[in-house]
Amino acid sequence: MKIIEQDNGEIGKELDNMNPKDLLDYIRPFMHLFNKKKFEKLLERHKWDHEINLTEEIPRELNAKAYAMILKEEEALNQWLDEQLKIGLIVESKS
Repeated sequence: MKIIEQDNGEIGKELDNMNPKDLLDYIRPFMHLFNKKKFEKLLERHKWDHEINLTEEIPRELNAKAYAMILKEEEALNQWLDEQLKIGLIVESKS
């Protein structure tokens, strides 16, 4: 949470990212995209779902990351991923 001075002069108030009053004006119209209540499970599989089949010549894993993270960030990410996998909001990918 960020603590900032708001237009109404309140200083030191802890902001709530899910409270529309605490969001910047340009973000408010997109509030529905981040509503946790709307995302409870993955969509059903469809015929247009696909997987990427890798060839035998490539390594099975690459020891590289898209961007560097400090250990604390990586641990937080791994914990979040484990939670999301456990409750079924994400699934492991083969690709």
